Amino acid sequence: MIKIYNENRMTRRPFFKALIEYLAHHEETILRQIHKEFADVKNLDRQLDAFIESGLIVRADKRYYLGFHVFSDKDFTDRNLSALTESLSTRNVFTEPFFVETDSEIATNLDLSWKIQTLSNRTNKVKLNFASRYNLQTATLANYFYKVAEQLSLTDFEKEIYQIMGDVDLEYALKYMTTFLLKFMRKEVVKTKDDIFVQVLEKYEMIEKVGEHEYRCLLNFAEYEISEIIFDDAESFIEAQIQQKTPIENFISLGD
Repeated sequence: MIKIYNENRMTRRPFFKALIEYLAHHEETILRQIHKEFADVKNLDRQLDAFIESGLIVRADKRYYLGFHVFSDKDFTDRNLSALTESLSTRNVFTEPFFVETDSEIATNLDLSWKIQTLSNRTNKVKLNFASRYNLQTATLANYFYKVAEQLSLTDFEKEIYQIMGDVDLEYALKYMTTFLLKFMRKEVVKTKDDIFVQVLEKYEMIEKVGEHEYRCLLNFAEYEISEIIFDDAESFIEAQIQQKTPIENFISLGD
C-alpha cells in the first residue's frame, strides 16, 4: 500500500489511488489491461493523460509505470537519524506530493512528527502559531481551516467546530479572533459577548471562561525565531521532518 503526503486534487482522485496500487504490483502494464481493470472509471483516457502530463505516471514503449519513487525504510537504513540534532523551531517546507510505503516505520515517524503552523491576517500583525502532528490530527485552528478549504475528512472534534462556525472565510474569522486576542496584551481578563469566534477559541483552549462573559487568554505572547527551510526533494525533507519529535508551545506573536 502507498501512502500519499501533500496531496493535491489530482492525487486525491480515487482512480489515481487505485491505479498506482495496481501499477506497483503489475509490471509492463499496457493500456488494454488498465481499461479491463478499471472498466467502470469515467473519462479514463483523459485522466490517464493528465497523470502522465503531470509526471505522476510514465508511459514508455506503450507500457505504464509509476513516475515517482515510493520511499521505504530501506531508503533510510544507513542513516543514524537518532544521533542527528533535533531542530525544534524549524519549519520544514516541501509542497509537492510524495509517496511512502504505508506500513513502513518512516510513515509512522512522519505521521507522529511535529510541524509548526502559522495563521496570519491582513487586518493586523497578529500571528497564531501552533504545533501539529504531521498527519494533521492535532486539534489546531490551522488544521481546521486547511481541511475545510481542501474538503478533507474532519475529526469528531472538528465536526463540532463545523457546527459552530461552518466554512467561514479564514480572513473574516481571523479578523475577529485576532482583534479580540490583542486585548489580552493590555488586560489579563477581557469581557466580551459569547459569539461564535469566542466559542471556537474556547473550544480550542486558547482562552478560558473565568466569569460571566469574562475570559483569560491561555496562550503566551512571544517572539520565537522560527527558521524556515525549503526543500527541493522529498528524501531530504523526510530526513529532516522525522527528527521533529518535540512540539513547541502554541503562542501568539506580532509579525512585521
